[in-house]
Amino acid sequence: MDKDAAHRLARAAGVEVPPCAVLHAPPRPEVLAACTHGLRYPLFVKPACAGSSFGVTRVETPDALPAAVAEAFRHDGKVLVEQAVPGFEVGCAVLGAGEALTVGEVDEIELAHGFFDYTEKYTLETARIHMPARLSLAERDRVREAAKTVYRALCCTGFARVDLFYTPDGRIVFNEVNTIPGFTEHSRFPGMMRGAGVEFGPLVERLLEQAVADV
Repeated sequence: MDKDAAHRLARAAGVEVPPCAVLHAPPRPEVLAACTHGLRYPLFVKPACAGSSFGVTRVETPDALPAAVAEAFRHDGKVLVEQAVPGFEVGCAVLGAGEALTVGEVDEIELAHGFFDYTEKYTLETARIHMPARLSLAERDRVREAAKTVYRALCCTGFARVDLFYTPDGRIVFNEVNTIPGFTEHSRFPGMMRGAGVEFGPLVERLLEQAVADV
């Protein structure tokens, strides 16, 4: 899903998003500097529509920004330069459409260093997933409400995982929506649904029933 469009819809629905610059073509150095003026480092440079962290670079200093932008443009024709959000990432599984939504338990990604890149997503060499997230029930409910708001604002149906950040001062900031999340028995989406009392077998049956009903 287009991360730029998703952020604009989420912001319009009242969910905070990271400060960001959007690039539609590889810019000249002076244009890049002007576009990103006011963003505080570190930054994340992302292809707008890629997944699994392909083409994503964490940039600590201005001199590393042009190479990161060039790498992102290898994967997409639109690129986001996004201010890093302090805190940690939380996720929420959502199932259904409209008002009839089932929302999973909230999980949390604990990082030892860096960011949740391709290697960590698929090996968890140093990262850990906490399910439920190490937040109070009231704070997890806030995350679930934000996830539902984003899911509806983006007109999602079927299922999706909404990824957000939880900041040290308790703000919930939208990251992105994964419309085809991992779906093995050990993946995050089924784990969050299991935490809400929906086991893997019945979850698959519900998804199939939804798909047949939508035909």
